[in-house]
Formats: sequence, C-alpha cells, structure tokens
Amino acid sequence: MAAALFTLTGCSNSDPSCSNSAETSKPAVAYIIANTANSKPVDSSAPLIQDTMLDAAMNYGYCIVARVDGDPALISTEDLNIDEQYKTASKERLKRDAASKASNLLQIVDSVTPVNPEADYLEALRLGASSLRSLDSSYTSRTIICCGSGLSTSGYLNFQNNLLSAEPQVIVDMLKEREALPDLSGCTVYWLGMAQVEAPQEKLTPKQSNNLTSIWKAVVEASGGEFVSNDYIAVSNDTNATDSLPSVSVVDIPSDTPIVFDSDVLDETDTEESNAFDEPVALEESQVQFVGDEAAYLNPEAALETIRPIADYLAKHESVSLLLVGSTAGDITDESILSLSQARADAVKKTLCDDLGIAESRIHTLGMGSSAPWHISNVGYDGAAASRNRNVTLISADTELAQSLMNNH
Repeated sequence: MAAALFTLTGCSNSDPSCSNSAETSKPAVAYIIANTANSKPVDSSAPLIQDTMLDAAMNYGYCIVARVDGDPALISTEDLNIDEQYKTASKERLKRDAASKASNLLQIVDSVTPVNPEADYLEALRLGASSLRSLDSSYTSRTIICCGSGLSTSGYLNFQNNLLSAEPQVIVDMLKEREALPDLSGCTVYWLGMAQVEAPQEKLTPKQSNNLTSIWKAVVEASGGEFVSNDYIAVSNDTNATDSLPSVSVVDIPSDTPIVFDSDVLDETDTEESNAFDEPVALEESQVQFVGDEAAYLNPEAALETIRPIADYLAKHESVSLLLVGSTAGDITDESILSLSQARADAVKKTLCDDLGIAESRIHTLGMGSSAPWHISNVGYDGAAASRNRNVTLISADTELAQSLMNNH
C-alpha cells in the first residue's frame, strides 16, 4: 500500500525542492519523530514526508530517523546511494526501486516508539543536525522534518516551566546563556503538527499556539537554521493510538500571557468592546527597575515617564480599574518575597495615584512573588528569563483572571 502511494505521489512545489536528477540534487533528510502520549500520532501520509522520502530515494540521498522522548536517540541511518553500474537501468526501474526504498523508510517512521517518558525536542533536533553535519560535502541540501506538538517536557526547553508565557527572544537568550542552542547551520527545519495535542494535554489557545511556533522559529534561526512551519493537520482514526505509549507530563496552560508594555499598545488594543488591559500587560525590569531587594525605583524619573501613558489612558477611560500584580525572580515564595512583590506593586500604584492623579479606588495591588500564573520557573536569579520574572503586571480588575487572583489571595 505504501509502495503504491509512493508510486503515485509526486514532489510538491510547496515542499522542499524535489528534483528527479541525481546531477542536481543529493538531499540528506532527518526525520525527528515524536509518537508521544500527549501529541497527535505522526501522519506519515503527509505530503511533506512522502515527497522528501521519495526525493531522497530517487536522488541517492541519505535519510536519518530519530525518536523524540525523554532521551532522544537515532533509530535509523540509511545511505540511499547505489553502485554506478545500476544507475544505467531504465527510468521506470529506478523509479520502482526508489518507491520501494521510500516505502521501507516509511515503515521505519511508522514504527518509531518512545522508550523514555517525556519529550525533549531540542535534544532531538541537536541529534538530527549533528548527524546531518557528519555527512560529506556531496550532499546538496540538509533538511530536518520534525513531527510533533513541540511541547517539550524535559531538557533545557521544558514548557512545564511556563515557557509559553515567555517572549521568544527571552527563550533564545536563556538558551544562549546556558550554551544550549544546537548547531543548525545549513539546515532547513520543517515542522509538522506544531501545537497539535492529545488528551490529557489541554489544548492551546490560538495565541499560545502562535507563540509556541514563534518560540521554535526563534530558536531554530538563532541556531543558524531556517524554520518553515507546515499547516498540514495530522489525521488518525485510531483513538487508542497513544494508549500504549509512555506517559508524558502535562504542560499547564496559563489562562493569559502578559505582553510587554509599550505605549502604542494602549491605542492598538483599545476598542469600544474592550480596553487595553483586558489581557495582562507587564512592566518589565528593563522598563521599571527597582533597587535590588527593595521597592524603590532605581531611576525614579525614568519610571515616572514609563508609567505616565498608563495614567493618561486611565484618565481618558474613567470606567477602567486595574489590578497590579508584583512578581519576583527565583522560585521561592515566602513571606519576605510576598512582602517585596506587594511593596513593588504598591510603588507603581503610588506613582499612578499620588504623582499622576489617578483615584486610589481604581487601583488594586497584589504581591505574588514567584507564584504568578505567568512566572517562568527554574531559571534562577540571573539572565534574561529571570529578568522577565521581575515585573509588575497590569490587568483590568473586571476580568475573570483578575477576579480569580484577588479572590484566591
């Protein structure tokens, strides 16, 4: 059946370049396969997989298959070249042989099963790229096709640490600091199934799906590769396909992810139906910086000018009230940390009310330390991600999120 499919399947113009001439193309392809319990099963009938396999087989390329789990590993490495004496066979014979080889590769992809619980996509990418780089210079292209949701649950890029709440550049900076970026130079990374999950993993919102894609795009490009997302939706009629797979930890999906404050956002998101703070907006450390372990501004004048547009917005929209949530770096939330984060939220309230004329009754404050729903855990006290955790976040007090935070703390 697979051989027949390959016989009928041609190369798509929307997928990696497919040439039927061995003189112009000798592709090397690595398939990174995540048949994990919380990710949709890999659909090997996807045109991207079918076309690249057939292209590699017809053009005497090289194929690598690696599994994604808690300890990624190579499953197969296949040199698809043949002796020169056989290359003079008829085109029909060569096509049949290529389809047969591609069919065998497809069976390998379909048989990939994780051994260790969890999923480490970053390490699997590193493994695939390293294998491609080890090949000689006769290969004209190096392509990685990653199949899976992208929700890593182990390794340096562990989304259980609330990384869905982080800006892509923060993630890149964190990986650079830890010297954890893979070398993807010369590789094009195509991704199938991004953000497509299975129960018990909660589905991502469209915004979170887009941010997950943006994070991986930023990581791939910072690693020297080219990132191409593929919108093909995996289809599986086997509802029990993941029942026998090792369990994978569920990634908690935050209800809302703060955006970094920019005065332009006050106009861009302001409509008759909503206000600019219906979603959380973070005043980050680079914008309103406090003295270490204190609630005093490091630069009071700069802080005042940063906060002034918020006061101007509130003056024009008298029905809007805000909750200010103070957050800190680290993963400890004891009484002293709660007190510090509360004092920093109160400091911003004082600026809005005492210095810029907003009524105190419109501004509520809450110190949450490292327990805010958007806090990035396990990043310590230094570096970009830690700096990202030091913030005061502004939310419309009427929103469900703000009400929940105030009622539960």
